[in-house]
Amino acid sequence: MDSKNPTKTVQQSVARQIAELIESGNLKKGDKLPAERALAEKFKVSRSSIREAIKSLAQKNLVESRRGDGTYILTDMDADIFDAFIAAFSDQKKRISDIFQFRKIIEPEIAALAAASMDDETLNRLKVIICDQQMKAQNGKNSSDLDARLHLEIARATGNSIFPEMMMALDLIVNESRSEILQPTARQKASIDAHFNILEALEKRNPAQAREAMRRHIVEIEKAATGNDSEL
Repeated sequence: MDSKNPTKTVQQSVARQIAELIESGNLKKGDKLPAERALAEKFKVSRSSIREAIKSLAQKNLVESRRGDGTYILTDMDADIFDAFIAAFSDQKKRISDIFQFRKIIEPEIAALAAASMDDETLNRLKVIICDQQMKAQNGKNSSDLDARLHLEIARATGNSIFPEMMMALDLIVNESRSEILQPTARQKASIDAHFNILEALEKRNPAQAREAMRRHIVEIEKAATGNDSEL
């Protein structure tokens, strides 16, 4: 998965979901895929992401686009290629799930420690980051870079040097979970709302509230990324 290219990651996610519809039998060989608009609404992504996902499936000889007619699932697709395609995406899903398991264990405790040692200067920096994130999202831009900055700033606020060092060292890995889901405006808004809830708990210097707000935030974005309702 290309964690440095959020757009490509979304396209891969869409391709995976279309392939899974084929694997489950909801779409069969020879079937015509729904229109781009319908797929974009179903997967909550842009139509350009749908086009690129279909292109990647076509390059694997799994679907065929017919000018003026639409895109069809090939009746003679190579089963081995399709199985390999599904297996690769399964590995990606497992990796994303592993990332969220890690985040649910570590980050709520980081938030609780940060709340206990929070100072006004750090709070002001957090407010600026969240407001910048909000403005970026409202302008239709991806804000995952600011999401990363916010979580790093919270780690620094613990006063424990190991936590920010750990977050920075694992940034590329954690960014895979961010880039997977922080694309559609509605999802970015939900993430920003959760950040404001975390900020409220930090302002109150309430470790228990901060822990729960962070846990709930990560559970919700995991559900958006994987459909996993785990409440670890």
